[in-house]
Amino acid sequence: MLSQLEILMLKITRADCNPKHVFPMLANLKHLELIVHADYRLALHHLTSFLKASPFLQRLVLKLDFIVSLEDIEKIKKAAKCPHHYLKVVEIVGYRACAFAVDHILFLIKSATALEKIVIDPLRRWAYPYEPGSEELADEAEAREHAVQLIKTKLPSTVEFVCL
Repeated sequence: MLSQLEILMLKITRADCNPKHVFPMLANLKHLELIVHADYRLALHHLTSFLKASPFLQRLVLKLDFIVSLEDIEKIKKAAKCPHHYLKVVEIVGYRACAFAVDHILFLIKSATALEKIVIDPLRRWAYPYEPGSEELADEAEAREHAVQLIKTKLPSTVEFVCL
């Protein structure tokens, strides 16, 4: 049944990572949306598991949440190299100007060998009724500026960059 899925949306915040667990193959999956805690130390391991299990994935939407706790202040653990040859579009929603978000993007830039487009959207509409206060609006503006200054310079010239 899982092998027939073409679109999958999951919230995997704080999910435990069992390295011996065999992740089911999602051979037909073309579109994946994940809500993740970008600052969780095993976040990139989870992302790698999904990429390996979805060899023909074409579009990935990462919705980033940030809930820093004392145990997560340690660095995000590096993930194994995971070249992905079909992923063409990556969308990062809820982007913030922080190292955790940049780690995810740099990992995807290196992994997605067929990447054509990356979209950065700092809005977090999914997390709660979206009524941004002045602090949230300032964070969004800073995130946009950061994405243009840092992320755009890391992309190959063949990859389209969009910042909403």
